[in-house]
Amino acid sequence: MATPNPVGNGVEPTKVDITTFLGVIWGGLAIAVIFVFIRIIARIRAFKKLYMDDALVIFALTLALVRAILWQIFAKDMFQMMAVASRRQLPGPTFIADSEGYSKASTAVIVLYYSTLWAIKISFLIFFRRLVKNVRRQELLWWPVFGFTIATYFACIGTIQYSCLVVPHEQVLANCTKDAAVNSQQFTLKLNCAWDVITDFSIMLIPISMLWGTQMRLRRKLALAGIFSLVIITIIFAIVRTTVVGSLTRMPDTSWLHMWSAIETTIAITVSCLASFRSLFSHQDSGSQPIKYNPSASRNIFHQGGNSGRSRMKFTLDSQTGTSSHKTHIQSQSMDPRNMDRDDSSTEFIIPLEGVHIKHEVGLSHEPV
Repeated sequence: MATPNPVGNGVEPTKVDITTFLGVIWGGLAIAVIFVFIRIIARIRAFKKLYMDDALVIFALTLALVRAILWQIFAKDMFQMMAVASRRQLPGPTFIADSEGYSKASTAVIVLYYSTLWAIKISFLIFFRRLVKNVRRQELLWWPVFGFTIATYFACIGTIQYSCLVVPHEQVLANCTKDAAVNSQQFTLKLNCAWDVITDFSIMLIPISMLWGTQMRLRRKLALAGIFSLVIITIIFAIVRTTVVGSLTRMPDTSWLHMWSAIETTIAITVSCLASFRSLFSHQDSGSQPIKYNPSASRNIFHQGGNSGRSRMKFTLDSQTGTSSHKTHIQSQSMDPRNMDRDDSSTEFIIPLEGVHIKHEVGLSHEPV
């Protein structure tokens, strides 16, 4: 943010030029748009509607679009300011006004950055909320994680150095280039990265802790655990962003910082969409017939004790991941010979559990002897 002595303040030339910077911004946005579009198609195909977690992903994409537009407008001012700060260019007549405009825009960009990441986190939480509904142990875990995620969002927004962004340029030069201010920037960068990583790990633990309590083949458990662990990719990029930006110079290259921030948000949006893709490749067997509802069999899943809770968790996991073709657990117990040669399970899409309503009516008749 500064213009003084580059040696004293560690200001070095930008590591990317403006063309590369904007190319990464818009290229990442294009990738995110493609993945969100495929996610929407997958959800509509599997469930015939969208959910709140889908809306949050679309909201995050919208925030990313706004950030890209802001960079298209103000990127040149950022590169001009960095060139002057590194003494590679003399300030022009509009330098101060341009720098102040960029500083205010960068404040909005930083807020949008955290809002995009946390919208994806809340999207995952809302999605997992449907998984743990009526499963008490996981519900007790979900609420603290949700509260912690909300609290860390406001903490990240609150630690933004507004005093070095939305003030006149003279105050920036006087107060934001000192050792204390620079050290505070470095500390804040690492602290917010820690909150980012911890919240991601906490969110990931919710479905994984639920998964290992279900009755399903190990292969299927590992497949679902892999889907839920995709958040690790976002965690890796968050750590790389902070490590790369914070270790190269004493005062972070803002172009490098914001470029890695754009990459991280692209990865976060992409990862949030990957779990939906499998339903695009699940097909019902062409020769299979729809299963007829069998009340006596379904009671074993929804109304009995013992392992029925685990079965319900498995049923919910399968349906809410939109995933895959999977074997239903409602198996016919009828001794009708017509059903004896028929496979006791069928591959089909299962609608979300909250959309299932079971009604069992019994009719009695009496005839005189």
